[in-house]
Amino acid sequence: MIQSQARMKVARVFAWGFLCYFALQTAPLWSQVRPLHTRDVTRLSEPQVGEQLKRSDVVFIPIGSVETNGIVPSDSNYTSALGYAMAMAEEIGGVYFPGLVHSFPGTTVIGASSTYMTPSQGVGFLKIVARSLLRQGFRRQVYVSSGHGPAPLTGGTLVREFFEETHVPIVYIEMGDHFRALNIPREELSKEVYGCHYIAGRLIDMPVQGDYGPKESAPAGPVPENKGLAKLSEMHYSGSLRLGSWIPDVMAHGGGSSRALPANAAEREAWGKEGEAQVRAAIKKMRLNEAMAALREHDEFTQKVIIQKFGKMLPGISDSLVR
Repeated sequence: MIQSQARMKVARVFAWGFLCYFALQTAPLWSQVRPLHTRDVTRLSEPQVGEQLKRSDVVFIPIGSVETNGIVPSDSNYTSALGYAMAMAEEIGGVYFPGLVHSFPGTTVIGASSTYMTPSQGVGFLKIVARSLLRQGFRRQVYVSSGHGPAPLTGGTLVREFFEETHVPIVYIEMGDHFRALNIPREELSKEVYGCHYIAGRLIDMPVQGDYGPKESAPAGPVPENKGLAKLSEMHYSGSLRLGSWIPDVMAHGGGSSRALPANAAEREAWGKEGEAQVRAAIKKMRLNEAMAALREHDEFTQKVIIQKFGKMLPGISDSLVR
């Protein structure tokens, strides 16, 4: 009897040990998720996105345009914003989402390489994206543009109207304006365009000396002078947010033959690496982690204080309550 009980005890211990061993060996079958191989949401699997959302609900969305930039790539504005969005996501452990490539081009609609979309059409598209991202779980959304004058017409309108309609605060950053507000000298960002293209994997799109001849990089003939616009500019009455205008020649935007270019591919690579270092150094000065924490705090205050206090007086969601 005692021996039988001892054998049963040994059998139970063995069985328990076997089950533990089996569980350890098979655990990855039901609990393992591939680590992030990219921070591009569209390239991640459903389990990867789900795991990321457990860590962070921050997503960066670039806004740019496709327009004539002379001998520079037509999507340079978007790629610059994309490079910044990628670097910002890496800085704080967030992700990025390809945003609005074909935004309002502004003055360059006459160019064969310019794709036209009105500011309001861009806002409409981004609202759909923003609402989807919110449903997916990305509550803290940051829209990014870089050096594109008309972008605030779209980005600024988006974040304000989205807030009015959903009561969820999201952020728009024009990088050039933001860096000026942070008093970052232009010299510290002298190669930022190359850096952003390098980060985005598109450095090869940037030209080097000899890619274009003098004829191809300059206007085809005399450029008409718009004296009225010149005077308005001198008097500070011009700009994408203040006045409508179009360029008088397709090569009059982007620098053309006056742009300094790297001598060859090796120097372009060096400029790209130098620019990447500049971009990442500038982003560190933005204190993004603090900003995102403050954005969450602002959101919570809005939900718990403002909405509770003013209720159906607020526009947007509460409009359905107003009869």
